[in-house]
Amino acid sequence: MSSEIIYKFENNIATIRVNRPEARNALNWAAQEAFAAAVTAVSQTPAIRALIITGTGQQAFVAGGDLKELSQNPDRAAGERLNRIMSQALAQMAKLPMPVIAAINGDAFGGGCEIITACDLRMAAAHAQFSFAQVKVGLTTGWGGTKRLVHLIGQSRAMDLLLTARTFDAKEAYRLGFVHRLVPPNDDVHAAARSWATQLTQLPYDALAATKALILNSYNHSLHEENSEREAFLKLWAQPDHLEALAAFNEKRSPIFLTTNNQQPTTNN
Repeated sequence: MSSEIIYKFENNIATIRVNRPEARNALNWAAQEAFAAAVTAVSQTPAIRALIITGTGQQAFVAGGDLKELSQNPDRAAGERLNRIMSQALAQMAKLPMPVIAAINGDAFGGGCEIITACDLRMAAAHAQFSFAQVKVGLTTGWGGTKRLVHLIGQSRAMDLLLTARTFDAKEAYRLGFVHRLVPPNDDVHAAARSWATQLTQLPYDALAATKALILNSYNHSLHEENSEREAFLKLWAQPDHLEALAAFNEKRSPIFLTTNNQQPTTNN
């Protein structure tokens, strides 16, 4: 396992922790691949009864993809790689038979919010802030986040968060149903998540797994919708607005998008 991802398993509880605090736990290529490998390891370990997803430190849960590294790979192939690795990892994680808990220790932006949507139970530190920031860099969600968010909080609220890319705090996340529990200030989010996971391990595992499967199967699973999101993400990856967002990030300036205000969009086939 890469040092960017710490995977631990003890007392029937597994933890996958993104370990890049110097980059606000943004996922570079190595971290993405290690995250996916850790999820596969969990799927192959029958003794695991609960899984916790979290980040290192108190500043950030996951700040999405690492723009500094991704800006060096603006071609479509890089977008396909990013989409494939993490969308498959989150799809696999969502289908795990055991409960998956997001221990949101800090801010979650972009892909970090998408990871949260793929978790079954979600608790957040009181200081955590959230933003589905993809449109700010000229993209859509790419890891299954749109469909999951709509199912979590409803179409109208999802429209607000996805179209505006606004930042919302932990209290609002709780009111929206995006997180289930808030951890009081100065309390340890990781300890709280482990306590929750321990409670779950005391319940009959087969019943938990069957109940989770019933819930996941309670809405129609549409492959067409997943493919639509993938195509939208990849179509935008090499477009000028996304490239401008990456350039602006590297140059530490505000982006000047081509498709804002009265200018015509450039998303031709």
